[in-house]
Amino acid sequence: MMFAEIIGQESVIQKLRNAKKDGRVAHAQLFLGPEGSGNFAIALAYAQFLNCPNASELDSCGTCPTCKKISNIQYADLHFSFPFYNKPGKTDTCTDDFGSEFRNLILRSPYFTYDQWVEECSKDHKALLFSVKEGANVLHKLSLTSYEGQYKIIVIWKPELFKADIANMLLKIVEEPPKNTLFFFVANSSENILNTILSRVQIIQVPKLKSSVIQEELTRIGVDAGKSNAIAHYADGDWCAAQNLIENEDPNEFLAVQFQSWMRNCYSKKISALFSWSTEMADQSRERQKQFLRYCLHQIRQNLILNYSNDSSLAQLTEKERAFSSKFSPFINHLNVEDLMLELEKAYTCVSQNVNPKILFMDLSIKIFRLLQRRQ
Repeated sequence: MMFAEIIGQESVIQKLRNAKKDGRVAHAQLFLGPEGSGNFAIALAYAQFLNCPNASELDSCGTCPTCKKISNIQYADLHFSFPFYNKPGKTDTCTDDFGSEFRNLILRSPYFTYDQWVEECSKDHKALLFSVKEGANVLHKLSLTSYEGQYKIIVIWKPELFKADIANMLLKIVEEPPKNTLFFFVANSSENILNTILSRVQIIQVPKLKSSVIQEELTRIGVDAGKSNAIAHYADGDWCAAQNLIENEDPNEFLAVQFQSWMRNCYSKKISALFSWSTEMADQSRERQKQFLRYCLHQIRQNLILNYSNDSSLAQLTEKERAFSSKFSPFINHLNVEDLMLELEKAYTCVSQNVNPKILFMDLSIKIFRLLQRRQ
C-alpha cells in the first residue's frame, strides 16, 4: 500500500512524511478516525514507507521486494493483532488462527468495517474479542529478532475492544518497546480505549473524507457523474459506505425513501406500519442498517439547519430531500434534536453489537414519534 493509493487525507500523510524526514517517528501511534476514513490504509502505507529501502521523501517505491511483501501482507516484520472469537474446543485461540481471513480482507480492500470482518471470520456473527492469550501472542512476536531489518511493526486494529487484562499485559512493552519496534493502533473512537493506552500513544487524527474527494474518486474509477454525486452525498465521508452504494442502482431508493416513510409513520403513530417497517429493516444486512442510521443522523442535522437558517442553501440536501424537508424541518428543533441524535447514535452502537434488530427498530420508532411531538 502506497500513500498514492490513499483516498484524500493529504494533510495527514504529509505529517507522517515530515515525521520520518525529521527522525521523529513515535514508537506508539494511534490512527484515530471514523469508519471509511482510511485510517487502517494509512497505517499500512506508513509501514511500507518506513521500511522501503528506496523510498523517496514522498512515498515508498512500490516495486522493491519489501514493498511487494508488505502489499501482499507477507512481510515477516509486519504483524497484526485484531479481535476474533474463541474457536470451540481450542483454549489458546489467537490472531494466528485467523491470519488468512484477515489477509484476504485487507487484500480485497484496506478500507473495511468491523461488520465486514465479522462476516469474514464468523459466519454465525459471533461477538469478537481480544483474549489474554492474544496478549501473550503479541509479546512473543515482539520478542523475536527482526528478520527483514528496518522496523518491526505491529498493527493493532480495534484497541477499543481491549479489556483491562490484555492492556495491562502490553503496557510496559508499549512504553518501552525493543529497538526499532513500532506500535500502530487503529481505532474508530477513543471513548472506549483505556486511558493507560491513550496516555502512551501519539494520536494521529484522521478526519472523515470530504464529499468532493469521494465524488472525485468515484468518477476516477468509472462511476458516472450523476451517480457519483448521489453516492458521495449519502456516504457522508465514509468510503466503505460509498463502496457498498456503488452496487446499488439508486442510492436514493433505500436511504431517502425509507427515512421519509419512517418519519411519516412515526409522526402519524401508525403502529402497524412501523411494525412492518421494523421487520423490513431487520431483514437488511447490518452494514445496510448502519448506513441507514448514518443517513438518518445526517438528515436530522440538515433539517435542523434548514429550520433555523435564513439561508436554505446551507443544508446539504438533494431536490427530493429538500421537497420533503420543507414540511418536515419544523419538527426538528432545539427541543428534540439532541435526544433524536442520541437515540440514533445508541441504535447505531446496538446494531454493531448484534442486538435483535426487529426489537431495536420498533423501540426506536416509538421513541422517535414521541420526540417529534416536541415543538415550539
